[in-house]
Amino acid sequence: MTHRANGPEAVGSGRAYQAARLRWAGESDAPALLELWRAAHAADDVGEIPWTEDLDAMRDWIEHGGAIVLEDAARAPLCAVRWRWAGGGWLVDTVATRPEAREQGFGRWLMTKLEALAIKRNVPTLTVAVHDPSRLPYYRRLGYREADDGEARRLHAEADLPDLGDATVVAKRVGGTWQRQPGSVAPGSVA
Repeated sequence: MTHRANGPEAVGSGRAYQAARLRWAGESDAPALLELWRAAHAADDVGEIPWTEDLDAMRDWIEHGGAIVLEDAARAPLCAVRWRWAGGGWLVDTVATRPEAREQGFGRWLMTKLEALAIKRNVPTLTVAVHDPSRLPYYRRLGYREADDGEARRLHAEADLPDLGDATVVAKRVGGTWQRQPGSVAPGSVA
Protein backbone atom coordinates (compact mmCIF):
# COMPACT_ATOMS: atom_id res chain seq x y z
CA MET A 1 0.00 0.00 0.00
CA THR A 2 1.31 3.44 -0.92
CA HIS A 3 1.14 6.09 1.79
CA ARG A 4 -0.16 9.36 0.38
CA ALA A 5 1.23 12.61 1.76
CA ASN A 6 -2.11 14.29 1.09
CA GLY A 7 -4.20 11.72 2.98
CA PRO A 8 -6.39 12.48 5.99
CA GLU A 9 -3.42 13.08 8.29
CA ALA A 10 -1.78 15.65 5.99
CA VAL A 11 -1.43 19.22 7.19
CA GLY A 12 -3.67 20.63 4.46
CA SER A 13 -6.54 18.20 4.98
CA GLY A 14 -9.86 19.22 6.47
CA ARG A 15 -8.87 17.42 9.67
CA ALA A 16 -5.79 19.62 10.08
CA TYR A 17 -7.84 22.78 9.56
CA GLN A 18 -10.37 21.60 12.14
CA ALA A 19 -7.60 20.90 14.63
CA ALA A 20 -5.65 24.12 14.02
CA ARG A 21 -5.74 26.64 16.83
CA LEU A 22 -4.85 30.31 16.54
CA ARG A 23 -3.65 32.08 19.67
CA TRP A 24 -1.44 34.79 21.10
CA ALA A 25 2.09 33.74 21.86
CA GLY A 26 3.48 34.36 25.33
CA GLU A 27 7.02 34.45 26.65
CA SER A 28 6.79 30.74 27.48
CA ASP A 29 6.33 30.05 23.75
CA ALA A 30 9.71 31.57 22.89
CA PRO A 31 11.66 28.24 22.70
CA ALA A 32 9.08 26.60 20.39
CA LEU A 33 8.84 29.75 18.24
CA LEU A 34 12.63 29.95 18.00
CA GLU A 35 12.71 26.38 16.71
CA LEU A 36 9.94 27.24 14.22
CA TRP A 37 11.82 30.33 12.95
CA ARG A 38 15.02 28.36 12.54
CA ALA A 39 13.25 25.54 10.64
CA ALA A 40 11.43 28.02 8.39
CA HIS A 41 14.55 30.04 7.55
CA ALA A 42 16.66 26.92 7.02
CA ALA A 43 14.15 25.80 4.37
CA ASP A 44 14.37 29.16 2.57
CA ASP A 45 17.07 29.60 -0.03
CA VAL A 46 18.20 33.07 1.05
CA GLY A 47 21.79 32.41 1.96
CA GLU A 48 23.03 33.92 5.18
CA ILE A 49 20.42 35.82 7.21
CA PRO A 50 22.12 39.01 8.47
CA TRP A 51 21.41 38.28 12.13
CA THR A 52 21.53 35.45 14.62
CA GLU A 53 18.20 34.47 16.09
CA ASP A 54 18.41 33.36 19.69
CA LEU A 55 16.06 32.93 22.62
CA ASP A 56 16.64 36.45 23.93
CA ALA A 57 15.84 37.95 20.52
CA MET A 58 12.62 35.93 20.30
CA ARG A 59 11.56 37.01 23.78
CA ASP A 60 12.36 40.61 22.85
CA TRP A 61 10.01 40.47 19.83
CA ILE A 62 7.21 39.09 22.03
CA GLU A 63 7.82 41.63 24.81
CA HIS A 64 8.08 44.71 22.55
CA GLY A 65 5.28 43.76 20.17
CA GLY A 66 3.65 40.40 19.95
CA ALA A 67 3.22 37.19 18.04
CA ILE A 68 0.33 35.10 16.79
CA VAL A 69 0.86 31.37 16.45
CA LEU A 70 -1.16 28.74 14.62
CA GLU A 71 -0.68 25.32 16.12
CA ASP A 72 -1.83 21.81 15.29
CA ALA A 73 -3.87 19.44 17.47
CA ALA A 74 -0.70 18.42 19.34
CA ARG A 75 -0.06 22.13 20.10
CA ALA A 76 3.05 22.19 17.90
CA PRO A 77 3.44 25.52 16.04
CA LEU A 78 2.70 25.28 12.31
CA CYS A 79 3.34 28.92 11.56
CA ALA A 80 3.61 32.26 13.32
CA VAL A 81 4.05 35.94 12.69
CA ARG A 82 5.61 38.47 15.04
CA TRP A 83 5.74 42.25 15.13
CA ARG A 84 7.03 45.17 17.17
CA TRP A 85 6.41 48.90 17.38
CA ALA A 86 8.67 51.30 15.48
CA GLY A 87 8.06 54.76 14.06
CA GLY A 88 4.34 54.79 14.83
CA GLY A 89 3.67 51.52 13.01
CA TRP A 90 4.53 47.86 13.31
CA LEU A 91 7.62 46.19 11.91
CA VAL A 92 6.44 42.71 10.99
CA ASP A 93 8.77 39.78 10.53
CA THR A 94 8.06 37.52 7.57
CA VAL A 95 5.64 34.70 8.32
CA ALA A 96 7.52 31.64 9.57
CA THR A 97 5.91 28.39 8.42
CA ARG A 98 7.16 24.85 8.87
CA PRO A 99 8.22 23.54 5.46
CA GLU A 100 5.69 20.69 5.63
CA ALA A 101 2.85 23.14 6.41
CA ARG A 102 3.46 25.52 3.51
CA GLU A 103 1.02 26.14 0.65
CA GLN A 104 -1.99 25.58 2.93
CA GLY A 105 -3.09 29.22 3.36
CA PHE A 106 -1.99 29.39 6.99
CA GLY A 107 0.34 32.38 6.47
CA ARG A 108 -2.33 34.35 4.64
CA TRP A 109 -4.73 33.62 7.49
CA LEU A 110 -2.20 34.90 10.03
CA MET A 111 -1.50 38.06 8.02
CA THR A 112 -5.25 38.74 7.73
CA LYS A 113 -5.61 38.37 11.51
CA LEU A 114 -2.60 40.64 12.08
CA GLU A 115 -4.00 43.31 9.74
CA ALA A 116 -7.38 43.14 11.52
CA LEU A 117 -5.62 43.61 14.84
CA ALA A 118 -3.66 46.58 13.46
CA ILE A 119 -6.88 48.17 12.20
CA LYS A 120 -8.54 47.62 15.59
CA ARG A 121 -5.58 49.25 17.34
CA ASN A 122 -5.37 52.02 14.71
CA VAL A 123 -1.82 51.11 13.69
CA PRO A 124 -1.24 53.11 10.49
CA THR A 125 1.36 50.97 8.71
CA LEU A 126 2.77 47.45 8.65
CA THR A 127 6.32 47.13 7.31
CA VAL A 128 8.00 43.83 6.36
CA ALA A 129 11.65 43.16 5.40
CA VAL A 130 11.54 40.34 2.83
CA HIS A 131 14.86 38.50 2.62
CA ASP A 132 13.72 35.84 0.16
CA PRO A 133 12.91 37.43 -3.24
CA SER A 134 10.64 34.49 -4.09
CA ARG A 135 8.29 35.66 -1.30
CA LEU A 136 7.76 39.15 -2.77
CA PRO A 137 4.79 38.09 -4.96
CA TYR A 138 3.10 36.66 -1.85
CA TYR A 139 3.30 39.99 -0.02
CA ARG A 140 2.28 41.91 -3.15
CA ARG A 141 -0.85 39.74 -3.41
CA LEU A 142 -1.61 40.74 0.19
CA GLY A 143 -1.44 44.41 -0.83
CA TYR A 144 2.09 45.27 0.32
CA ARG A 145 4.14 47.63 -1.84
CA GLU A 146 7.84 48.45 -1.88
CA ALA A 147 8.59 51.02 0.79
CA ASP A 148 11.07 53.85 1.04
CA ASP A 149 14.25 51.88 1.75
CA GLY A 150 15.90 54.63 3.81
CA GLU A 151 12.85 55.06 6.03
CA ALA A 152 12.55 51.31 6.56
CA ARG A 153 16.20 51.02 7.53
CA ARG A 154 15.77 53.93 9.95
CA LEU A 155 12.79 52.15 11.57
CA HIS A 156 14.79 48.94 11.88
CA ALA A 157 17.62 50.80 13.59
CA GLU A 158 15.12 52.62 15.84
CA ALA A 159 13.73 49.26 16.95
CA ASP A 160 17.31 48.19 17.75
CA LEU A 161 17.22 45.42 15.14
CA PRO A 162 20.20 44.33 13.06
CA ASP A 163 20.87 45.71 9.60
CA LEU A 164 18.47 44.56 6.89
CA GLY A 165 21.18 43.36 4.54
CA ASP A 166 19.81 42.84 1.02
CA ALA A 167 16.17 42.65 2.10
CA THR A 168 13.42 44.29 0.07
CA VAL A 169 11.16 46.29 2.36
CA VAL A 170 7.41 46.32 1.70
CA ALA A 171 4.67 48.17 3.57
CA LYS A 172 0.91 48.40 3.77
CA ARG A 173 -1.25 51.16 5.21
CA VAL A 174 -3.97 49.69 7.40
CA GLY A 175 -5.30 51.52 10.49
CA GLY A 176 -6.92 54.91 10.05
CA THR A 177 -6.94 54.61 6.27
CA TRP A 178 -8.39 51.09 6.17
CA GLN A 179 -6.73 49.42 3.24
CA ARG A 180 -6.38 52.50 0.99
CA GLN A 181 -3.14 52.20 -0.90
CA PRO A 182 -1.23 55.05 -2.57
CA GLY A 183 -2.93 55.92 -5.86
CA SER A 184 -6.27 54.38 -4.85
CA VAL A 185 -9.52 56.33 -5.01
CA ALA A 186 -11.68 56.59 -1.91
CA PRO A 187 -15.21 55.19 -2.22
CA GLY A 188 -17.65 57.86 -3.41
CA SER A 189 -14.94 60.21 -4.70
CA VAL A 190 -14.32 61.19 -8.29
CA ALA A 191 -11.03 60.11 -9.82
